[in-house]
Amino acid sequence: MGNTTTTNNNSIWQEAEEMRKSGNYEQAFPIFMESFKANSDEGSLWRAVHCARKLGKYDDVIGLIEENKGMLLSSQALKNQFCWLQYDALIDKNKKSGNWEAVLKTSENILEIVDDCNELVYKLALFSAIDAAKNLKDTQKLLELTDIIGPEKLPSEPETFNGKKILSYRERWFFARLSALFDAQLYEECRELSLQAVKQYPRRIEFSRRAALCKMMLGKYGEAEEELQAISKMRGCPWYIVADLAKLRFNVGSFNRALESAFEATLMHGELQSKVNLFTLIAKIQLVLGNSESAKNHIMLACAIRKDLKWKFNEEITQLASRFGIGDKVPLPKVAVKACEKEWREQSNNSSDKDINVNFNNEPVESALQGFITSILEDRPFTFIHRADNDQKIYTKISDIPEDMRLSGMEVEFDLVESFDKLKNKKSVRAVNIRAIKAEQAVA
Repeated sequence: MGNTTTTNNNSIWQEAEEMRKSGNYEQAFPIFMESFKANSDEGSLWRAVHCARKLGKYDDVIGLIEENKGMLLSSQALKNQFCWLQYDALIDKNKKSGNWEAVLKTSENILEIVDDCNELVYKLALFSAIDAAKNLKDTQKLLELTDIIGPEKLPSEPETFNGKKILSYRERWFFARLSALFDAQLYEECRELSLQAVKQYPRRIEFSRRAALCKMMLGKYGEAEEELQAISKMRGCPWYIVADLAKLRFNVGSFNRALESAFEATLMHGELQSKVNLFTLIAKIQLVLGNSESAKNHIMLACAIRKDLKWKFNEEITQLASRFGIGDKVPLPKVAVKACEKEWREQSNNSSDKDINVNFNNEPVESALQGFITSILEDRPFTFIHRADNDQKIYTKISDIPEDMRLSGMEVEFDLVESFDKLKNKKSVRAVNIRAIKAEQAVA
C-alpha cells in the first residue's frame, strides 16, 4: 500500500514536470508545492519557485524560500532561482514606482547570494543597484558598486533588447564609474579612466567629452578648450558639447567666442527643454556684453520652460528673472522662443557670411578636388566635404552648394580658397565652386 502510494506520488510529480515543461504552470505549481511540504526536497522547491515566477505568484513562495534558506547553501540552481524570484518580484516593481531604496536593497541582496559575474542575474542586479545609486544621487555607493567588478570582466559587445542593440555592460560600467569619479571630484583618476574608455570605444564621444571636462576642472583651460573643439568637429557631435565649449569660454572671460559657441549650440538638433541651462548661460553672457534685451529674452525662455514643465527655479535663474522684472506670468515656451530664434539665426548668418575681417585672395589655392558632402543638417548654415584624396574634412557654406546637390553623401567636385577658422583662431580654407562630378571624372 505504501509502495503504491509512493509510485502514485512519483507519477503525479512526473506529470507535473511534463506540465511545467510544456508551460502549464498553473496546474503544475500546486503539485510541486504539496510535494515540497511533504518531502522538503530541493527539486520540488526549485520547480515551485520556477512556476511561481512564471505565474507572478511571488508572495506564495518568497516566504517559503526565506524559511528554507539553508537549502541555498548547497544548491547553486536554487540560489539562482531565488535571485530571479527577487528580481522579478521586487526590482521591476520598485523601479516602476520609483522606490529606489528598495531597488538598491534587493539588488545588493542578490549580489550577496550570486558571486558569478557571468550569470545574467548578477549583471542585471549589479546595474539595477547602479541605477538606484544614480537616482539616489549616492556618489559613494556608486563608487562602491563599480569597485565590485572591473570592466575587463564584463562583456564588451552591445546587448540586444527587443531586437535593438543597446550599450554593452562594459560601456555602462564606464559611464557609471566616470560619473561617480567626476562627482567625487577625483578628476585625475576620472580623466585617466576616460582615456582608457576612449581607446576601447573611440566613437563614443561622451568619453572624450568627460576627459576634456576633467582637464577643465583641473584648471587646464587651454588644453580643455582644444579637446572640446576637436570633439565638436566629430561627426554626430551633440549640441551639449558645443555648449560645454561656450561655458568654458565664458568662465575664462572669452565672452564673444562664448556667445558664438552658445548660439551655434542653440541651432543644433536637440529638444528645447534640454537646453534650458544653455539659455540661462546666453543671458549671462549677454549681460556681460551689455545686450540687456537679448539677456531678458533668454531668461524669459528659460523661465517659460521651467514653469511649463513644473521644474524648480534655482537661485541663479530666480535672481536673473527678478533683475528683469519677470514674475509668475510668462508666455508658453513656443511663444517665448520666437524672439530668441530670430536672434540665433541672425547671429548664425552673420558668422557664416563673414569669416573674419581679413582680406583674402579669392583665387583658388587648389582646384578640381573631389569628395562627398558629410551631412546636411536642418537650420545649420554650414557643412563639411570629405576630401577623397587625403581624408580631410573641408568647411563649406550651405549657400555655396547648389540646391539640388544638398544631400548627405553627395559626391562633388570643388575648389579651395583661403578662409579663417574662428574656433582655432587661425587661417584655414573652405570649399567653393561646388559642382557635380562628371561621370568620366568620378573617383573609382
